[in-house]
Amino acid sequence: MKLMQLSVLLAALLPAMTMAAPYKVVAYYLPSQQRQYSAADIDASKMTHLNYAFAVIKDGEIVADQSSGTDQSARDFILLRGLKSRTPKLKTLISVGGWAGSREFSDVALTPQSRKKFADSAVAFLHKNGFDGVDIDWEFPVAGGDAANIMRPEDKQNYTLLLQALRERLDKAGKQEHRSYLLTAAIGNNQGFFRNTEMAKVAAILDWVNIMTYDFSGSWSKFAGHVAPLNNDPVLARPDADPEFNVSSTVEMALAAGIPASKLVLGMPFYGYSWKQCGALQHGQHQDCNGKGRGGVEPGELDFADISGTLVNRNGFTRYWNDAAKVPYLFNPDTGEFISYDDVESLDYKIRYLKQMGLAGAMFWQLSADRDAVLLDKVAKDLLKP
Repeated sequence: MKLMQLSVLLAALLPAMTMAAPYKVVAYYLPSQQRQYSAADIDASKMTHLNYAFAVIKDGEIVADQSSGTDQSARDFILLRGLKSRTPKLKTLISVGGWAGSREFSDVALTPQSRKKFADSAVAFLHKNGFDGVDIDWEFPVAGGDAANIMRPEDKQNYTLLLQALRERLDKAGKQEHRSYLLTAAIGNNQGFFRNTEMAKVAAILDWVNIMTYDFSGSWSKFAGHVAPLNNDPVLARPDADPEFNVSSTVEMALAAGIPASKLVLGMPFYGYSWKQCGALQHGQHQDCNGKGRGGVEPGELDFADISGTLVNRNGFTRYWNDAAKVPYLFNPDTGEFISYDDVESLDYKIRYLKQMGLAGAMFWQLSADRDAVLLDKVAKDLLKP
């Protein structure tokens, strides 16, 4: 009788156990010769998916980026295959495009023939290099992105058609090979992006979307703001500050545009931005500044590892906390330098938020900026551990 009761209980619990899908932890990896971090340093146990950034578009096809003049990609792809053999649950995707690599997307999306050529090249790239899927990082259809990008009004519909062509080609290959290939996209963080895309249709095509909920303010801005505030802080309002430039407002836009919460992966920055000669009021927050502050690989941009290791409550900087926006920041009153970034405390609020909203998981840009795995450990602990 007890055995029967146990069987009935297990039968009742099984659907709930089956439905409780694990969170995704999507790590972008950008090779960098300037950082002491390589593909060999990646700890695959702390992520579910690894997006290699970036492949580029050449003559309408996906190819490895050879701009550095080295065979780094080829070496990295071998290392990634080794990672997968040691961590069978890891899935790797090749990310195509990015800010500097989106110029040709409008052309490859333009016609049925160009879309087919691109999709065929995607499958060939996966076969050659051992990836499990493709991540499309078109920045951005119709408007925005780099000034050199090719842009057309019909990008709105062609973005959907390009992803549909990719989906059909990947599914055909997967059926032939008795496996499945992943298709995802990195998407924008403002109303303009959602006006210029058909995200309800796109979300139905994709396995999930990685929403870039960061870069709400940066060293390109005249005033010092926060790179990824969870919420708007009305105290810091100024006429040229957008109250919707924050994580929670952008997630609401994405859901309103038709992306299911179960397909939305929340982006997190593993870097910060700096400004110089900022006004001293409110410890520099939203004060006018005189351009980019100190940087690492890029002027005005700092890896979390460098911020954490050398600047937090050191070298004239004091760490402060904005409790409305749920983000930290640094200010040096002697130089007027202001630095916005995320840390373990702010990620704690973002992770709690994504769980409350029923989102699919977390994505971050990018691994080598967190060389000591401080932020990665936080994300993995909260999303992958029982």
